[in-house]
Amino acid sequence: MMDLRTRVLPNGLTIASVRLPGFRTAAVGTFVKVGSRDEPADLNGISHFLEHMAFKGTATRDARRISLEIERVGAMMNAYTAKDHTAFHTVLLAEHMPVALDVLADVVLRSTFPPDEIERERQVILQEIGEAKDDPESIAQDEFDLRAYPKQAFGRPILGNARFVKRVGRDDFRHYLGTHYFASNTVISAVGDIDHDRFADEVEKRFGEMPQGVRSQREAVRYVGGFRHVDDDYEQTSVALGWPAPARSDPSFPVYELLGELLGGGMSSPLFQAVRERHGLAYQIDAWTEGHEDCGLLQVTAGVAPRNLRLFFEVVCGEIRELTHRITPEDLERTRNQQATHLARSLERPMDLAETVARDLLVHGRVLSPLERIATTMAIGETELRQAARDLLSQPPTLVLVGRAGRGDHHSTVRRSLDR
Repeated sequence: MMDLRTRVLPNGLTIASVRLPGFRTAAVGTFVKVGSRDEPADLNGISHFLEHMAFKGTATRDARRISLEIERVGAMMNAYTAKDHTAFHTVLLAEHMPVALDVLADVVLRSTFPPDEIERERQVILQEIGEAKDDPESIAQDEFDLRAYPKQAFGRPILGNARFVKRVGRDDFRHYLGTHYFASNTVISAVGDIDHDRFADEVEKRFGEMPQGVRSQREAVRYVGGFRHVDDDYEQTSVALGWPAPARSDPSFPVYELLGELLGGGMSSPLFQAVRERHGLAYQIDAWTEGHEDCGLLQVTAGVAPRNLRLFFEVVCGEIRELTHRITPEDLERTRNQQATHLARSLERPMDLAETVARDLLVHGRVLSPLERIATTMAIGETELRQAARDLLSQPPTLVLVGRAGRGDHHSTVRRSLDR
């Protein structure tokens, strides 16, 4: 049984902690329900830029002081922006938990966005965007999202675009912070050998005055799908192929999550065996399922020599199609145990567990423990997986190629191969 406790403050902020006796370290994070999917088109990239700027100065600390105060207790603070949330997190010795909360509260609640720091970070993010444009896998993923969810915030890139980054200013950050960074949109979680009540009390001291606001209401996403080819002279062509899947909150999501693992998780998976071991068409091929509060995707990605694309699609589609008819007992056993092991390991990784707890509370309003997830996973059988594969293939695919594609209509090849 996971030793989880939660407390909701009067301002609506949710506090969650999981005690792991015997651990010397603790993971502490602030998770805010705001990401790139919440941005209007003219502000695409502001969630990510604001996340960078949070560490660049507050009312009481400059950028160096923020780093020094967290690092003097042996920790390192970091952050990331996703489509549906932004996270500020650290791992440190459990006895230094109040230090982490001091700095987290400062960067989340009292950032001042110094103009000179904005100019410096502007150049850093422009370089980050430039690096992504030089990486065919990053290009493929961004183009995949744009094609799967066209003309929607959900489909736009998290980094934004260079035009916006060059013009965003201090007032934009202040307004966006005041519009989205509310207590009702926030979960603060900790995992480690910490006292639940003490942690909640320490959080309340620092975040109790955070404005309550109202919980974010988001426009529902619309999956469309289609084909996009970015013609460039790379040695290999990056392939991103995928279909819509249920939302993370949907009871059937674990079936699709297991289907992705079955298809391309590990060296004995059908895709790896067929694509690499039998045909030598790619060094690596992966398949996985990701879920959000109102949508999901099952994706297959690989790097393929242009001359092999047609055969690659025939092989991949054949393996996916086969899952609608038969799943071997060995593959079912492998997949269940791989997923169960992954879930069990999250109980031993404080930061992973802190993130899982926070995301569950932001999406579901309750925590689905790894043990509960394991039980669900182990109960999934061949019938459910085959039906999920059939339902998946009834949806229009999204296909993106980045690199040379040679001759032929690869999108039609995929559609025909799946319809056989």
